[in-house]
Amino acid sequence: MSSSTYKKAIQGRSHKERSQPSDRKKLGFLEKHKDYVLRAKDFHKKEKAIQILREKAEFRNPDEFYFGMQNARTAEGIHLASSSDTYTQEQILLMKTQDKKYIEMKAQTERKKVEKLKASLHFLGEEPVNKHTVFVEDEKERQCFNPVEYFDTSPEFLERSFHRPTKAQLEKNSASVRRVHSKKRPGAYKELVQREQRQTAMENAALRMEIEKAAMGKGRKRRVFKASQNGGRPLYKWKKERKR
Repeated sequence: MSSSTYKKAIQGRSHKERSQPSDRKKLGFLEKHKDYVLRAKDFHKKEKAIQILREKAEFRNPDEFYFGMQNARTAEGIHLASSSDTYTQEQILLMKTQDKKYIEMKAQTERKKVEKLKASLHFLGEEPVNKHTVFVEDEKERQCFNPVEYFDTSPEFLERSFHRPTKAQLEKNSASVRRVHSKKRPGAYKELVQREQRQTAMENAALRMEIEKAAMGKGRKRRVFKASQNGGRPLYKWKKERKR
């Protein structure tokens, strides 16, 4: 290894820049080298952008035409493009109706997934929602019925109606089966909570859109509560009108 390479490998002294002295604080911020680097990069970036725009202006074809030029105008040297996206009241109501139907469809999908998860899971510390009914021939067979032998499983897995392992599976790999069941159960409950929250949020969004759609209709009304004051849903009160 050469001496120059060896010198580069050794960590040199880190030179620190001094801060602004207290008697010169009235003069403002003392710029450091890292501040100068940021300012220089920003300056060169803007300089390069101006240079590109200047070149485009120099090589512009004076005879070029775009249909967008018909709706564009300039005011005091600033380019203003007039937007043609103006919708009538009926078009806005139709779009809000379509958005509301889409959100309601998504909420219905989440509701079905939540019901499916609840059917396969039991909340900890509560009675099982669904039960496994076994039919027997007579009273004597009912008294002699042994659920452990019938389901061919361990007594600790009798309360669950999902993923009930058999004795053969437990004897083959008991530790892994218990570990998998202990891992899957919290994850499934976490998914259930998340889907319930998503379902509630979508139902609230659909209700808010329904209120906004009604507020855009006819009739004199006043807003009682803003959306931020009423849990994300505005509250309006319509004036009573006598129908003919």
